[in-house]
Formats: sequence, C-alpha cells, structure tokens
Amino acid sequence: MKKRLFFGITGTRVVKSELLKKHTSFRIGGTASYFVYVYSKKALARVLRIIKKKRMRYFVLGSGTNVLFSDNGFAGVIIKLSGVFRKIQRKDDLFICGGGVLIETFLRTTAHQKYGGAEFLVGIPGTIGGGIKGNAGAFGKSFADITRHIFTMSENEEEKCLKHSAIGFGYRTSRLRHGIIVLAAVLEMKTNTRSRIENLLARNRVRRLKQMPHGFSAGSFFKNPLPNAAGALIESCGLKGRRVGEAEVSTIHANWIINRGGAKASDVVRLMHMIQRTVKREKGIILQPEVQILR
Repeated sequence: MKKRLFFGITGTRVVKSELLKKHTSFRIGGTASYFVYVYSKKALARVLRIIKKKRMRYFVLGSGTNVLFSDNGFAGVIIKLSGVFRKIQRKDDLFICGGGVLIETFLRTTAHQKYGGAEFLVGIPGTIGGGIKGNAGAFGKSFADITRHIFTMSENEEEKCLKHSAIGFGYRTSRLRHGIIVLAAVLEMKTNTRSRIENLLARNRVRRLKQMPHGFSAGSFFKNPLPNAAGALIESCGLKGRRVGEAEVSTIHANWIINRGGAKASDVVRLMHMIQRTVKREKGIILQPEVQILR
C-alpha cells in the first residue's frame, strides 16, 4: 500500500526514486523516496497530512541552490511548490509572490512593471520562500528590507499570516524553522524608470559575476562570522585549492566549495570539517555552514 502513497491526490505530481542531484546546483545526491510537485494549498495540506500520519521525513525544496543531499539520498518526501505557488500579483507598490517563485522571475516581473528596490537580489539563484527563510541578500541588504508580511502553513496544516517582526530576520537566518512552509510573501517595492532599474540590475550582476567561481556549487558555503568574512579567513589559512576527492575549495573565492564533476556529498562534508578545524585552530573562530546538509 505504501507504494501508492500520494498518488491520486488532485493537484500533485508524484515521482518515486527521483535522483536529487538533478535538482541541486551542487549536482550531488542520491534518490528521494518520493518527489512530490504540489500545485495548490489543498493538495499541500493533504500531502502533509499523509506525511504526519506515516511519520515520514520531508523537506521542502526550492531551487536546490543552498542544500547538500547525502550520497545515500533522502529516505522520505521532497516537496516542490509549483502551480499557485509560482504566481505573482501586484496591488499598488506591494507584490504578492508565491513561495515557489524564482527570485530572478520576481526581478524580471517587477522591472517590467517599473518597480525596483530589490536589485540587490540579482544573481541569487533561489526562490522567494527559501530566500525569506534564509534572509538571503547581498551588497548590505536582504529580504528583511523588502518583506512586509508572509503567509505560512505548518506541518500541522495550520495557516498563519506573520508580520515582519514575527519572522525574526537575522543575518542569513530567520525564526522560520523546518515545519513552516512559506506559501506566499508580500514584498514592498518602489516605482522607478525601467531603464534605471535594469541598469542597476546589470551593474549588480556584473559585480556578482566577478566574484563567482565557475563550476557546480551551492554558492557561499559558510556564514560570515561578522565582522570577519569567511572567505578571507579560509584564504588566510592557505586553504584555497585544497581538495578532498573531487570537492575543492575554490581558487577564486575561498568560501565556495566546488564539485569538480564527480564529488560525493561525503567529499564535501570531509572538506567542510577540515576547513572548520583549520580556521578554529589558526584563527579561533568556528565557521557555521550556510548550506543545509541533509544526511
């Protein structure tokens, strides 16, 4: 009977034994027991109900740019928000965005309608929901600067509207822990000319590309232990280019771990631990990963 879990729920598409490396920027990871595309709130609630009843592990996957899955895969359910969760609506200067909307899609849509204020997000490859949970940002700004309030659903199917203060934004974090799914967010933007918005987007994109190494990665691997920069600490310890298997500390930006093509999750984790040990020994600072590691 377990073989047919989730099949037949209106508003879903279910794939069994889906290879996770296809869905992450690291291009690493085994198979998920179930990979469920969810297209409506009603369908999401039904999926969560089954997960709770069967006591299964689950994870809501955005664009897979800030996660490392185990080589053994994920013994549970991967939920992918689609359908209504990828819609964008505007009311005056407020944009209501589904949690599954890609950040780049949001920026293109707002620029087309002559609204700016989020140009700092350009080049961040993620979704609105994931970006808010991790308070993603760049150039000194983050989602905390533009988020008015959000709509969430808990693993108990409870829906809430959370104001800015209740989200608990911090540096690359929030109070939105596992079990809280961002259904939609209300983001406040500012009117501007389309040419000015697009020029700022272009400039910021060039600035990011200059700092971005090539290859499969999850972007910045460690949080910056302010006022220090993780990349500078790692580089000062002479770790640029250090490898474990096919995982390598980038020679361009030391806070990026690159999959050279055949890296395993275990290679990345071993390299991560080596970096942490070295930085702690030489600098007295403990680096915390920004990437979510699912084992």
